[in-house]
Amino acid sequence: MNSFYQTPSIRIRLSMVIGLFATISVGMLGRSTYIQIWGDPKLENLARKQFQSRVMMNPRRGLIMDRTGEPLAINLETSSLAGSPAKILKSRSSLHLLARTLGVSPQALHKRLDPKKSFAWFERHVSDDRMERFRKSGIILPSGEMPEGLWLVKEMKRVYPHGELASSLLGGVNVDTDGLEGVELWKNTILRGKSASYNAYKDALGRPALIQASEQNKIKDGENVELSIDASLQFSAEEALQDSMAKTKAQSGLVVAMDSNTGEILALAQATAGNSGVKKVMAVTDGYEPGSTMKPLLLASAINKGVVKSTDSLFGHYGKFKLQGRTISEAEAKEKYGFISLKKMVEVSSNIVAAELALKFGADRFLTSLKELGFGAKTGTQLPGEIAGWVPSPTQAKSIRPLTLATMGFGQSILVTPMQMLRGYAALSNGGYLVEPTLLKRKDDEVIKKVQVFKKETVKDTIEAMLLVTEGDKGTGHKAHLEGYRVAGKTGTAQAVDPRTKRYSTSRHFASFIGFPVGVKQPITILCLFDNPKGVYYGGETAAPLFAQVLKSATNRFSIPSTEKMEVPTQLTVEKPLKQQVEMTQSSAAPATSSQSIESIKEVNLDHPVMPSVIGLTPQEAIHALKPFSPAILVHGFGVIRKQTPETGTMLTPGVKVSLYLEE
Repeated sequence: MNSFYQTPSIRIRLSMVIGLFATISVGMLGRSTYIQIWGDPKLENLARKQFQSRVMMNPRRGLIMDRTGEPLAINLETSSLAGSPAKILKSRSSLHLLARTLGVSPQALHKRLDPKKSFAWFERHVSDDRMERFRKSGIILPSGEMPEGLWLVKEMKRVYPHGELASSLLGGVNVDTDGLEGVELWKNTILRGKSASYNAYKDALGRPALIQASEQNKIKDGENVELSIDASLQFSAEEALQDSMAKTKAQSGLVVAMDSNTGEILALAQATAGNSGVKKVMAVTDGYEPGSTMKPLLLASAINKGVVKSTDSLFGHYGKFKLQGRTISEAEAKEKYGFISLKKMVEVSSNIVAAELALKFGADRFLTSLKELGFGAKTGTQLPGEIAGWVPSPTQAKSIRPLTLATMGFGQSILVTPMQMLRGYAALSNGGYLVEPTLLKRKDDEVIKKVQVFKKETVKDTIEAMLLVTEGDKGTGHKAHLEGYRVAGKTGTAQAVDPRTKRYSTSRHFASFIGFPVGVKQPITILCLFDNPKGVYYGGETAAPLFAQVLKSATNRFSIPSTEKMEVPTQLTVEKPLKQQVEMTQSSAAPATSSQSIESIKEVNLDHPVMPSVIGLTPQEAIHALKPFSPAILVHGFGVIRKQTPETGTMLTPGVKVSLYLEE
């Protein structure tokens, strides 16, 4: 055996083999050393494909908040079921478990899965109940592990903490939290942020497990959106609208409240019979003929152009005005007027006198005024679906027939949006300036664009006429009156066009009231509109009472002091004159100021209720402040509060009687 290896030829061959293997070993060692130190791009790429994946990551969607910072739309973390079709098809147990969980047959699921795909969604935003079923079905093990090729992905879903509050305005999102309607669609670009794909390391089951820190900087979360809406007033407006819808049986209803100075929309409530679920903003997407609510704007425009004065009179034709072979009538056959003033025209809502005023004003000047008020153009809210309405342009003035011009005077033959009408009335409320409506809260340093469309004297004269609507003997809007305030406004009852016959319907109407409180420090304009109310359909009977309810909520919410005496009958016999009682109170203690009373109210502890000071406040302010204590309140006299019982600091017990003594 040894002699065999001693043979020269064999020794040479063995040496060659040993040398060959030694060379290979040295080469492998060198190559591995090179790879470890300098690396190999090809191998690195193969390893990266095996242990890393490119994953798309969605940012956190921005919040939607009201003007006080109250969240109206937020995000909550949820889980979604996902997996790798390629891996599932290779695992019989995973396929059967997934099929049972989804409620389909394994054969049907097998056909649906694409073996070339490494990722697929199976169920998005899994509820707690479904998650429990996952555990019972065995797709989620007690340890939290899942079968090969399946995993749970953490996602964010959109939640509206106030339920249906302002739902038609807020809109909604899809399963990927992309906006579909309303504010969610309007502000989708800034709300959704910036998505990014990033490199992530995968675990043994192929799931993304580790994100590189440098990659996370590519993702930008969405920005928050702060609306001009006040959630509290919005709730009150929606509640009042729902009550009115039940009474009027209308096809739809709308309430919009605007800050007259800034154009901020403070509340926007809408309702439809049967809750159609369509989340469009009717204030900008739906057009209608405004009817008699156009008359104050016609009067203001004619006064502003120097054509008439509010004290001028025009002929009412005693209820029948024939023009171009057609007869224009008043809303009620019993209404027959001769010469009446233009103020009276607004009070009694005369169609014929409004028609005469439009003819006297002339098509050129009337159409120019309508254009200056923004009719026939979008208001600038930028909400999805906003329409411009339709009003003839001033260049078409010569082609406008007298009959068309006359009907335009009482709000027919034109198409407007509720937002356009609200903005026109806000110009009367704020002293004559047209402002751009907005659903976004104004910044403190924001310059608000205002265009003067009415002179101050024009506004004064027009408001005097509008006050007669709620205060005059024959005013059509008495039910819009709110105690403690003077309300300027106008009722509207317009025939709707029948889409089938293309003629004015005798059974379908738009009923509305638009107005504002006069002489308050914080002017607010409110529009109430009903489409096709049943039974008594006049705006003064349907929309005016709703206006009063919303105005009451607004004055309470924003603490707008009353401007008029509140006549409350005396309920206690006073032995001494009020003046003497006040003097006695003042001699025994220094009177509290209004600001001191307000501070006293703020410091009250509801757990140990004591009577705060309300000296110097108005009755409405005191009643609002004392509301949490639920006392029986008796008010005596007029003006501001000069004396109170119980005295400041007295413990309040359930059912206690509080007497407030007033003096101007």
